[in-house]
Amino acid sequence: MIAVAETTGLPAALVAGASSGIGAAVARRLAARGHAVALVGRREAELNEVAESIRTGGGTALPLALDLAEPTAPAEAVAATAAALGPVGVLVCSAGAIRLAAIHETEERHWERQVRVNLTVPFLLAREVLPGMRERRHGWIVNIGSGVGSEVVPGSGGYGVSKHAVERLTELVHEENRDLGVRAVTVAPGWVATRLAARPAELGVPEDEVLDAEDIADTVAWLLDRPARMSVGPLVRVEPTASRAAAGDAMTRHLTRARAEGAGPIAKESR
Repeated sequence: MIAVAETTGLPAALVAGASSGIGAAVARRLAARGHAVALVGRREAELNEVAESIRTGGGTALPLALDLAEPTAPAEAVAATAAALGPVGVLVCSAGAIRLAAIHETEERHWERQVRVNLTVPFLLAREVLPGMRERRHGWIVNIGSGVGSEVVPGSGGYGVSKHAVERLTELVHEENRDLGVRAVTVAPGWVATRLAARPAELGVPEDEVLDAEDIADTVAWLLDRPARMSVGPLVRVEPTASRAAAGDAMTRHLTRARAEGAGPIAKESR
């Protein structure tokens, strides 16, 4: 597998949260570019499906069924990737946990889980890969944030806070490493049609006005194609053109609808 990365001249990539949605789309796109890709996530069957689709297309994929919220899992993922594919030169953190609720309705365990998955896991993965990237004087760290992280959306709870914090984490990584050839960017999507998001039909929005996971994969690939002299970000917003599909507005209407129907906190997880 290492030979593939050496042949293409592209570094190995690790994608966290690669079993579905944005993570899976990014993993496939990186493999199509010629990166050997480690796919990390909890759902082994889905990881294997993504890995098989990459191999069918002639790419190299290493599925790693790990719960990155476990204390030792980030280090294990990076070590396993390096052993099989070579040093991680591209890290994409797309794992996510969301539980929408007002602050006074948020349980401590739900707050801690969102902060762990959305913020601490990207920190731990970055801490693992940065020494090697700094030594090689090249590397990319891409965190998948959220448009909600740049807005104050009542009811976004621990999700909004953790996504806002990951933007600052990315800024710190960027500033501390930019002179060593390491670039860090948060790609903050608006409404994307994934299992974590509301269904467009439920909010009266046509499906074709909402972004899809391939749009975000396109953005990541575009970033990686920038020349070494160019810095983009460290925050890149990617929103639907239609204002009614904007992240903050869509989440507000989603929460309003859920409350009107008597639903409790909305909880979803993609890892």
